[in-house]
Amino acid sequence: MSSQIPNPEEQIDDPESGWTWFLSLASMVVFVITVIALIAMFFLFQDWEVERKVIDVPSEEFTDLRTEQQALLDEYQTYSVIPMGGTEEDAESRIRIPIDQAMEVVIAESRSDQADADPDSTQGRLVRSDDSDTTGEIDPK
Repeated sequence: MSSQIPNPEEQIDDPESGWTWFLSLASMVVFVITVIALIAMFFLFQDWEVERKVIDVPSEEFTDLRTEQQALLDEYQTYSVIPMGGTEEDAESRIRIPIDQAMEVVIAESRSDQADADPDSTQGRLVRSDDSDTTGEIDPK
């Protein structure tokens, strides 16, 4: 039995340097692209999480303020308004009414003002009263 012992004087084949360089460069390019893609994904997901957890969440103070203001729109209340530069003795007392009733009051007042302005003709129609002729000049009467 003879074992094969390499002869130290024989030259062992080295791998080709061209393929080694190509494989090394290609691997480095793939590695760099992978790292850049992972970094981009990280920051994208980080932005999404910040937006979801911080930006899109309404603050408790804002929600409480909105609820308080909605409650003020639905109830009767009196309050005082102090004019600028005035004192508490100069304060005017005002009444706050529910918004639905306020809209009805405004509509009723506008209808009564319109009926008072021209009681005999319009009844809900708007009429343009204009003292100008078709050229846009005002007729002096």
